[in-house]
Amino acid sequence: MFRRVLISSSWSLFEIMHVGTTIQKFFGLLPDEAQLAQAPPAERAFTNLHIHLPPNFGSIRSIEEAIQHAAAEKIVVLGSSNYYDHSIYTPFAEAALQAGIVPVFGIEVLTMDEELRDAGTLVNDPKNPGKFYLCGKGLTAFDAIDEDALPIWNTIRQGDRCRIEAMIAALNAVETLQDRNICLRYDAVAQKIAEEKQLPAATVFLQERHLAQALQSAIFECVTPAERRKFLQRLYQTEGEFETEQLVTVQNELRTHLLKQGKAAYVEEAYISPDEAARLIAGLGGYVSYPILIDGAATISPFEGPPEALVEHLLERQIGAVEFIPTRNDIAILSGYVKVLLDEGFVIGSGTEHNDAVWLPLLPACRQKTPLTPELLEVFWKGACVAVAHQYLGAKGQSGFHFLADRAERIAQIERLSQLGAKVIGALKN
Repeated sequence: MFRRVLISSSWSLFEIMHVGTTIQKFFGLLPDEAQLAQAPPAERAFTNLHIHLPPNFGSIRSIEEAIQHAAAEKIVVLGSSNYYDHSIYTPFAEAALQAGIVPVFGIEVLTMDEELRDAGTLVNDPKNPGKFYLCGKGLTAFDAIDEDALPIWNTIRQGDRCRIEAMIAALNAVETLQDRNICLRYDAVAQKIAEEKQLPAATVFLQERHLAQALQSAIFECVTPAERRKFLQRLYQTEGEFETEQLVTVQNELRTHLLKQGKAAYVEEAYISPDEAARLIAGLGGYVSYPILIDGAATISPFEGPPEALVEHLLERQIGAVEFIPTRNDIAILSGYVKVLLDEGFVIGSGTEHNDAVWLPLLPACRQKTPLTPELLEVFWKGACVAVAHQYLGAKGQSGFHFLADRAERIAQIERLSQLGAKVIGALKN
């Protein structure tokens, strides 16, 4: 049994006392709930509640590209879950609404549950016990963060920057790289990304994938294609047939052989606790959503399987919302989990992440490009409507989605908020 409580009742019932200007501008000017009740709801449509926008690493190169693809794929609600900095959310909202797409604002946070780590229990990371990803949905104060949560935000940023700088120092000490005068600098890599994405450098917080990309670029500049295989074998200190041309594959192999645990430039990740993550999400005006991995790993983790056990573990932590990245999952397994979670009154969303350099459609689909069933699309539509309603209610100074211990109350809350969210979507699109 995993008894660690994640969100205290004071946080799960968080009353939004302040709202950022972006939410006020786009949601606060809508009619009050009583007036919206008379308006027609939006019809069910495609949604995606989890992508990563620049400057986060990923295949989406700009807001404009994200919006163009979303519009082409007939996605009506599009949500971002960026790490570290949310300066891009205001222009994202402007571009989305101009295209008839309703934005949802989120965050992804990496945490460590020490109790589960010490017990050797995997959660939603396939390799590291206790490593616990959490997301926040429906952020209303990303541009006006609560002062009590700001130190947590700064701890994450500072911890991650220190880790990446230590990894850069370790890479720069590798003799094989020194022989070719390959030397990375944090600010130089960040500046290059900022220029490519046309964003302020201050908004760029480097990730491990950014380092691999920068290192691959530096290697390709000074090591000829004919030399690369032997160079990489010497760099990795192993004989093998390594990719020498395909950029993404080379970047992934650099991560595997240099940046992962036990390798030359590995540095332990900086973690906050799940409770701190929940406080941060509340301070940003959102609610906690658990990203489910299930068969995205070789074996479903003890925390997540079977679905009834996952329900128990989430309820113990006062988490009432979940999300899937269906491209990881077999549709039969995904459908089975959705059925159980829906019956227990969980809000359920889906997304695609787009945190890899390889492009894929924005419309979520299951493994082997299996389309989602109408039943799954309906569930994910309701989940998106709840997130939209939460943002709307925050703009109106009211409490939105929150955890409820009683199953019947959870189900009733989903129905009320999903109906409201559909009307908000309809109002924003008209």
